[in-house]
Amino acid sequence: MSAVRTSVEISKNLIKGLDLPIVYSPSSPEKADLKHLTNWIKKNHKEIQRDLLIYGAILFRGFNIDSSENFEKVALGLDPNLSEAYLGTSPRDKKTKFVHTASELPSAYPIMQHAEMSFLNKPPKKLFFYAKLAPSKNGETPITDLRTVLRDMPDHISEKVEKQGIKYIRHYDGPGASRYSLWKTKPWNEMFKTENKKEAEKEIKKQNFDHEWLPGNKLRLINSQVGVRKHPIAGSKAWHNHSQTFHIDSPRLEYKYIFKRQKTLRGLGVYLILNLLTGIKKLFSKSEDLDVHATYGDGSEISNKDIKTIVNVFWKNIQIFSWQKDDILYIDNYSVSHGRLPFVGPREIQVAWTE
Repeated sequence: MSAVRTSVEISKNLIKGLDLPIVYSPSSPEKADLKHLTNWIKKNHKEIQRDLLIYGAILFRGFNIDSSENFEKVALGLDPNLSEAYLGTSPRDKKTKFVHTASELPSAYPIMQHAEMSFLNKPPKKLFFYAKLAPSKNGETPITDLRTVLRDMPDHISEKVEKQGIKYIRHYDGPGASRYSLWKTKPWNEMFKTENKKEAEKEIKKQNFDHEWLPGNKLRLINSQVGVRKHPIAGSKAWHNHSQTFHIDSPRLEYKYIFKRQKTLRGLGVYLILNLLTGIKKLFSKSEDLDVHATYGDGSEISNKDIKTIVNVFWKNIQIFSWQKDDILYIDNYSVSHGRLPFVGPREIQVAWTE
């Protein structure tokens, strides 16, 4: 890691070859305990928030965290406005009041770069990831500066997205359905934490989603949302949407990069299968009937060429580092995206987020 700044208690560095995250580490072994870290956070809160505004992501590395409960303490010290509400798409298991597993999707699934819950009116401002069990190989949580993504996006795409926003169509199975599907999101009862349709509709109305109950206890949600957001403090603009996450062609395009990086037989198999299944899906399904779908705000399709360009811009700017046990990654959700690369073997990354 290249040095940025070192203090008596905390050293700050960048990982060699990466522009982010900035890494905070204890300057000596005796400074690595939890009490020292939480006290340092309390005393240096303004400095931490300044660094978060600049870099968009801070990695706390080398501290003795040891548990989900201690991770929660650190997260609360960094921002007391933690939230339990989760309207995202990944299945998650709760660990403490504010801590969940990051995703229970199968390990071969790619999770494309996205800003957490960007399809909502008020996405979380900040995220926290914790390496409870770091994978021995692969399974990274790549991050990308969304401000840079917007600057690098071709004008014909960025201007259209900023003017029109993005329209989302999502289909949910009902209670009792599998949490895992190649394209579908988790069942609606897991998202809304109720099997009562009237209770679910209260949250649907609150989020300004259009909804339709379908045969088989299924649910369709439609909403339009901005595709570019201005940072509430810095005023900087950033690419901020789920277009590539929900586009039918994204997983196969993503896996091309993943296979190039990981070079595994499983990766090649998944890439080939995704191409085949995507082709079949597009051949026999109308776009509005796809499990998840994203269009430009006016309802026009995001072409294969455009979504390929979007994926390419992300991979041009993506920052990938390997997890170490007890790492805590602190992300400004209005400036930096995250995702997940496939892995084999044990891995447990936990997450918390603010309002």
